[in-house]
Amino acid sequence: MNSFLIAFSPVANLKRLLRRPESHYPVLDGLRALSMLMIIVIHSCSLYATMHPRLSLVEVIEQSGWAAWVWNSDKSVDVFFVISGFLITGILLRDMQRTGRLRLGRFYLRRFLRLSPAYWVVMAFYAVHGLQNWENLWANVLYVNNFLPYEKQAMNWTWTLAIEEQFYLLYPLVLSFLVLKTKHPIRWLWGLFGLSFVVILAVILKDSQLRSSPLSLFAMDLAFHNRYFSVLYDNFYTRYGALICGCIASAAHMLHKERLRHFFDSATGKSLALLSLTLILVVMMFPVMSRRFDDWPFLTLLYQVFSRNLFSASVAFLALAAMENRSFARPFTLFFSLRFWYPLAQLSYSMYLCHLFPIVILVKLAVHATASQAGIAADPWPAMWTLSFVSMIVTIGIAVPIYLLVERPIMNLREIFDHSER
Repeated sequence: MNSFLIAFSPVANLKRLLRRPESHYPVLDGLRALSMLMIIVIHSCSLYATMHPRLSLVEVIEQSGWAAWVWNSDKSVDVFFVISGFLITGILLRDMQRTGRLRLGRFYLRRFLRLSPAYWVVMAFYAVHGLQNWENLWANVLYVNNFLPYEKQAMNWTWTLAIEEQFYLLYPLVLSFLVLKTKHPIRWLWGLFGLSFVVILAVILKDSQLRSSPLSLFAMDLAFHNRYFSVLYDNFYTRYGALICGCIASAAHMLHKERLRHFFDSATGKSLALLSLTLILVVMMFPVMSRRFDDWPFLTLLYQVFSRNLFSASVAFLALAAMENRSFARPFTLFFSLRFWYPLAQLSYSMYLCHLFPIVILVKLAVHATASQAGIAADPWPAMWTLSFVSMIVTIGIAVPIYLLVERPIMNLREIFDHSER
């Protein structure tokens, strides 16, 4: 009984929030935390530029200069997917190594308990306040909200959770088959990764509007924005590539550790690390939604087919090199392993669930405060940086009680259950 009381203790949970355990992947903490902050930035800036009467989103994008990375910060979701694929593969492989089989019921229950309680709390808030499309929250409960047209979705930023849950449902079956029935499971995972490019290409070519429209339209036309999400952006079959990148990295980390170290120490490994870093920077700074690329449809097509998956592969490669303590990855390791990141990483799920509520309110206040400023069109960035920072602080403030009172207690109960099974 004492263990159950401690599980719900806010004081004990606060201590766990601030104290990083030794048995952890600190690099992944940094990646997860920074990605969550970048999501807050892109949502704050894009909503402000969209709602402000003196601003045009596409013009703000075209005048971004060094801040072009803001508009590619949606890639942060792919980083989440890479981390999920890595961690889930590790959990599954360790379970198979320990027991000789895959305990699917236990796995599915643990995943359900990890995602659902905090999600339900935020959904209840959404329903009580009758927010947009709240009547379709049944799809969120079932994790099929990404099957609905984007404009019909409730809490339309939670399509990522639907993709993760769909992945959790299918992937254990695939991995157990590959490990138990094939000699080279990682090769099959590479095959699935290669297939993901073909799927993306097929989806784009099949849809005449996506095939023929420039991506600047994404920033200028709400109907195209919604269609882009529904057809390409929020579907499992067009986004699973990032998850597979994490799966491949984890399988290599666990099954081929020595070979992996030798590869990272080779000239090829170091060259690929440099290429990965370069590719990440190029993808993050490439102004794909600028109208200057409207007359380059083939380049736009290439970007859509390759950028997201190659970005994810590059992130997975560098993270893996950092976890293997390779010298060339030391700056990456030192930065993302800072203890500062750990609490933010732990809060990232609750932050993601609730971040758009304060952002929408703060954006409306910011637009009202700056609507009469004639100079805002010339330089909206001071207002957008301030808005992003305040949104981060308020989001963290909301996420902390959700984590301490809902998310962490359920995680503690899972750990008690795990110990009782041993």
